[in-house]
Amino acid sequence: MSTIVLMVNSITELGGAARVAHTLAGGFTERGHRVVLIGLERAHEPRDLDPQARYARATLLDHPLPPAAQEEARAEAEAVIGDALRRLLASLEPGVIITTQVWCKEMLDRVPHAEWTVIGQYHSSFEAAVHSGDIDRLLASYADTRFVTMLTQADALAMRDRGLARSVAMPNPVAFWPQVLASGDDRVVTYLGRLSPEKAPDLLAEAWHLVAARHPEWRLQFVGSGPMADAIAGRELPRCEVLPPTDDPADVLLHSGVLALPSLVEGFPLSLLEAMACGVPAVAADSSAGVRALVEDGRTGILTVRGDEQDLAEGLDRLLGDADLRRSMAAHARSQARGYRLPVVLDRWEDLLASL
Repeated sequence: MSTIVLMVNSITELGGAARVAHTLAGGFTERGHRVVLIGLERAHEPRDLDPQARYARATLLDHPLPPAAQEEARAEAEAVIGDALRRLLASLEPGVIITTQVWCKEMLDRVPHAEWTVIGQYHSSFEAAVHSGDIDRLLASYADTRFVTMLTQADALAMRDRGLARSVAMPNPVAFWPQVLASGDDRVVTYLGRLSPEKAPDLLAEAWHLVAARHPEWRLQFVGSGPMADAIAGRELPRCEVLPPTDDPADVLLHSGVLALPSLVEGFPLSLLEAMACGVPAVAADSSAGVRALVEDGRTGILTVRGDEQDLAEGLDRLLGDADLRRSMAAHARSQARGYRLPVVLDRWEDLLASL
């Protein structure tokens, strides 16, 4: 039995990194590893993502990190995190630490950890890292890690070209695998995720404005929260509602007919992978290597031009108006998703750990 520490910015938020970390923690535990899941800070609206967890969990800061403008308060909070992390690691038998986000590695570098093997993860695309400015932090922090796991082979190769020679591909796993699939009878287009500019919910609203009249039996639902929630809710869109975030994405997706993913920035989107597992076809913006790995245009879903509401509308129009196409894409999408089931991804992780 080995010790595996998974570090996440927060283990109590509904974001993709936290959900993936909980899924992996549960899977590693089932396979006999001793797992400790560490969150650096408490989320603004904390959720217990795994109430039946059999792995150890710890949140190092009992409140959210102060805003960037409050430099002194942030420094004090990070000092608290560092002290708690130092004590926690000292209490464990050294093994492997997986830093799922760059801030986690930056905090780890503040405390002694020479006896541990470190693997760094990045939960977005290489392209997103470059355009967001994360690339410099990532290159600096992950230079001494044993491996860097990127979400696709294309992202791993791009990272190798930037100097991180031990970059490998490691996709996110799908957390659930329903035996009863979406019926295909629900005339609901679902947006599932954070309502923030990089996810482009406003682009979907514009596209819906263009196609809604052509498909009066369909409705649109935005499921999530974020800085754009009020703006989306305030738009006068036909047959459209904004619902709060869900702890049960499977239930939402199993009662959906189509998933819409208009994002400008993505990594390996869980909502897309989960929709595929549920047998729900998707219209997705071509926003990352991860999206392209999942969506084979015209077969497992429809790819649209990123940032183009007209192309997004045309993709929706095509899928909403063709029940046979939806059924065919749903079947192929489900088959494609099999390669990302938790046991398959855990096998890949254990092969990587064995190589250490």
